[in-house]
Amino acid sequence: TLWAFGTAGESHPRLFKSVADHIIALDHLRTFNPQSLSNILLAFVKADESHPMLFSKIADHIVALESLREFEPQAIANIVWAFVKAGESDPRLFERVAVHTVALDNLHSFKPQHLANIVWACAKAEESQPRLFRKVADHILALDNLRLFNAQDCSNILWAFATANITHRQLFETVAAHVNEHIKLETLDKESLKMILLAYEKAEKSLTKKDGVNLEKNPSEDQ
Repeated sequence: TLWAFGTAGESHPRLFKSVADHIIALDHLRTFNPQSLSNILLAFVKADESHPMLFSKIADHIVALESLREFEPQAIANIVWAFVKAGESDPRLFERVAVHTVALDNLHSFKPQHLANIVWACAKAEESQPRLFRKVADHILALDNLRLFNAQDCSNILWAFATANITHRQLFETVAAHVNEHIKLETLDKESLKMILLAYEKAEKSLTKKDGVNLEKNPSEDQ
């Protein structure tokens, strides 16, 4: 029901409050699978319904889990995206997601949008996670091509790296080549184009000033 209201952009304050209060009152959330948690958060965001205690309850649950192996990439990406969109901050949650993602053998199960949403959310929330950004950059650079990355994926990834003050010249050059060769600039919406240009401007300043985190150095030096 919540998901239907949320995806339709419809708000029903009493219903959303009732559901949130019910969830908060539960002793635990072990009966909620990752997709359900993700859908609940997305529904609140899309319906523009605020409930900080609900977000905190779900964050507490996720952080306390022994493992996030049951969380599909889409659920992980949607959860951190929802927290940012709702204006909710929980460093523990972002740290847990970063540690989980970095520990994975590979990111082959992550679609470009998942990768973009995760790093975008970290940058937007001002959560510095250099090891996570390195993992994403290494994955992208190891791909045979970036044909599955659309304009929004590229702009969000570049913006996230630049905003987090994390530089990786090879990544930026690779994405730039992909955009130039496979994405027609005239098809870019104004926001995506703006984000791409801003990302390169910020990245160039960081390289010139030599501040921030440079991922083309020794991985052991990541903070």
